[in-house]
Amino acid sequence: MPIVTHATGLESPLVRDVSLITFTEASQMAILPDGCWDIAVLKRRDRLMVLRTGLTTRPVTYVAEPGDEILAISFNPDSFMPLMPGERMRDEGVLMPMIGQDRFWIGTDVVEIPNFANVDGFIERLARAEIVETNGAVSSVVQGRAMAMSERTLQRHFLRTTGLTYKGFTQIERARKAMSLLQAGQAAADVAFALGYADQPHMIRSLKAIMGQTPRAIAAGTPP
Repeated sequence: MPIVTHATGLESPLVRDVSLITFTEASQMAILPDGCWDIAVLKRRDRLMVLRTGLTTRPVTYVAEPGDEILAISFNPDSFMPLMPGERMRDEGVLMPMIGQDRFWIGTDVVEIPNFANVDGFIERLARAEIVETNGAVSSVVQGRAMAMSERTLQRHFLRTTGLTYKGFTQIERARKAMSLLQAGQAAADVAFALGYADQPHMIRSLKAIMGQTPRAIAAGTPP
């Protein structure tokens, strides 16, 4: 099993989580849709790579070698990189062009590769240079204080920022909540009712499509 360490004390409104994942042996890890997009620093055999991913709509499997490390910076869904908009990045991963061993390009900016100790400064630089911004319209909806806007405007903001329609985004958020409740021991029928699924078979199909698992497997802790 990989060793996962989460950063504490993060204050940036752009980021939901920063984690350092260390693999002590060869293994596979399922990366599940979480409503975030990421900048990940991958270390393998002393080589560093920087990967920019978009929001995912299905599980992705990472095949690890012993000694691999991943520094994963998970950006909130209302965070937005104009150079690589969500609608272009959905279910995609792009390796950023490197300069030597410690820097990489984002557009015309040259940025130092962050590590777990200085990731706060890296996030601040992205904000100062407006490489990553907050979409206020999406933020207002995600936080439950939606701005007055037409359905067409709402969809345009969500597609450009997250790569998903608002409905697609809420389906992933609901699947995440269902997983949490099932892992806490709640009965599948109760979870389906509480989260507004049409019925239990509807929840089963949704979780299988988005998370790659049935409610029974999730409750049992079976990996995808």
